[in-house]
Amino acid sequence: MKLKDKTYKRFIDFFDKISKKYDDSEFEIAYSEIQRETGVASITLKKALQILEKDGIILMSQGRNTRYGKFKYLINNQNNNEAASKEQGTLKDKDNVDGEENNMVQLLSQMKTMSSIVEQLRQRIRTQEMTISVILDRLAEVEDKLHK
Repeated sequence: MKLKDKTYKRFIDFFDKISKKYDDSEFEIAYSEIQRETGVASITLKKALQILEKDGIILMSQGRNTRYGKFKYLINNQNNNEAASKEQGTLKDKDNVDGEENNMVQLLSQMKTMSSIVEQLRQRIRTQEMTISVILDRLAEVEDKLHK
């Protein structure tokens, strides 16, 4: 079993983004949402999840029902551990850190928070757009039945 590099990267990017949204903790998500976000077929989704789990990129377990899965993105945790050890070294040299660097850290933190909020709003908009599309389709069906 092997995925194309482009597809593999798409899944890595997706899990990285979702993991950040959930503050790098375990999260539950519908398989259909993963499909929608990555643009793959269901068989490719199953294959990709198996490969990612085998490669040690994600941990996967059963969600609330067969349509959901619980995931833990492991790459972020490795990066966070490295970042934490670097931060500890930085704290020792805190006397050398000037006000501008502190401002940069605060700005970066605010940017991450805002990016997360923007992503949540984008997902809400996508959901609302899909709902509107379904309503319009149903309205068209009703209009067709009325005109017959």
